[in-house]
Amino acid sequence: MASKLGRSIIKAQRPIRPKGQVKCEVHKQNEVVLLCQDCKMLICTKCSITLHKHHIDSFLEISDIKTRHNQILQDFVNETENVNIPKLNQEIISSRTKKSSCKPRYDKLRKNIIDNTKKCKLELDKITEDYIALCDKMEVAAMDLIQTHITDLESRLKTLRDLSSEYKQTLQTGTSVLVYDSVSEIREMDPDIPPTPNIDMAQFTLGVDRLSHLKQAIGNLKLTTDHLQAGSATSGHSDQRPVVRPKQSTEAGQASTGEVRYKLRDRPTVMSQFSYRDGITSICPTSDGRAWLCYWNTNTVKLVNNQGQVIQTIQHSSDIIDISLDPTTGRLWFCCRGDKTICEVSTSHKPVTRFTTEDYPVRLCVTREGRVVVGTWDYRQRYKVGVYTVDGQVLHTAIVERGVESISQCGVTGNIAVVVGYKRIIVYNSTLQLLVHYQGEGIQAQGEGIQVGGSVTPDKFDPRTVVYDSKGNIVIADQTRNTIELISGAGKYIKILHTNKGVQGPVGIQKGDVLWSYLELDTGGRGLKLLKYYSD
Repeated sequence: MASKLGRSIIKAQRPIRPKGQVKCEVHKQNEVVLLCQDCKMLICTKCSITLHKHHIDSFLEISDIKTRHNQILQDFVNETENVNIPKLNQEIISSRTKKSSCKPRYDKLRKNIIDNTKKCKLELDKITEDYIALCDKMEVAAMDLIQTHITDLESRLKTLRDLSSEYKQTLQTGTSVLVYDSVSEIREMDPDIPPTPNIDMAQFTLGVDRLSHLKQAIGNLKLTTDHLQAGSATSGHSDQRPVVRPKQSTEAGQASTGEVRYKLRDRPTVMSQFSYRDGITSICPTSDGRAWLCYWNTNTVKLVNNQGQVIQTIQHSSDIIDISLDPTTGRLWFCCRGDKTICEVSTSHKPVTRFTTEDYPVRLCVTREGRVVVGTWDYRQRYKVGVYTVDGQVLHTAIVERGVESISQCGVTGNIAVVVGYKRIIVYNSTLQLLVHYQGEGIQAQGEGIQVGGSVTPDKFDPRTVVYDSKGNIVIADQTRNTIELISGAGKYIKILHTNKGVQGPVGIQKGDVLWSYLELDTGGRGLKLLKYYSD
């Protein structure tokens, strides 16, 4: 009889009569003598005229089928002993051999990773040495150049002093001929002082997207994880990829790069404020102290100054959902959900369609590398973030579980922050590799501007907009708690910058870290405040 464990290979069935029992399960005094083929049951003679009387045409005597069934049993025994058992034994031996080779194989993988990392470090050290040597040479060349310039200036100075003294004497006692010759000499002189030579002959640009480039240098570790994910249901392990968090600063006054220090004001200084009647869903401040304002599902974008006066209006044939400024050219871009277009406003202030997207675009951000990051959704309620070239070629994509509400790129690291479903902030690198998940960790609950204790739980965290500032920190506008928060680029909470009495709308960052915030003014109406939260 098969063991309980081994019965996993036997199809489940509901037993009617115990195996080998010769008595009828219904009429226990009778022995089974017939097979009812319709019911696939052994029955007695009484069953044949009662319960199974309508199946009489399917009856067979047990004695008549014994020989045929004996052959089936013999065939099973032969195949099991000669084929299946040897195959199982061989598979067990093969699996044990594989198991024994597992540790050496992964030891080799680890060694290869470590060896290649050491080589990368050596090469980085060599590049560093070469760069330092070049800096040393350029420093000597620059010093020589400036010293030659100083020597020339000192020679000119001595000549001028000598000539000045000589010409004074000429004015007092010189002949007409000497005066004439002196003037001729003056006219032939070069009166211009030579400019200071440029000694900034070398420049070092910090690498962008260092993490992905370093991974490429070390090598690619490919994982075949299907069988691991299939087993996760029983093992209790999540099949999600682990979240890799960059090293966080230990000081609140240090940006996510760990290099730039700053000091926050106790409370933001209001640089300007003004009422604004129209709704606003996107704010893009310009470098000259103005800002483009957009209200989704209208076909108009307006440029206002820092007093709220409308400087320019751009209209389009389709409703505009979101806007972004190219950080390099300063040109305005926008997306239209209805016709799935991504447009740029040309120098003649006319919108030009640059490309279309397969799905409906709802948010966009133009990056410093000249890429366009677009948040999209389709009719099946599937949501994505994509990085496109300016002519619409898809470079990278990432799936998100809910709609994209805001996108911003860091000018320090090149990372991209995305608000997903008004509930979480996800930070990617420039190729959409996930770096940080943030859901309000570290924010303390507040009431009427006073801390009341207790951390903000993810269900109370409701970000509407994210923007990076010049320090690499992330400014968050929370539309439920009506606050403006500041966190580091690594997802570490820093401070609540502002608590509003009423509605908190979108925010935007102007050059010099002036924050444009659409909110409820002290008068009760809606408008914009321009806030400065860093000390100069």
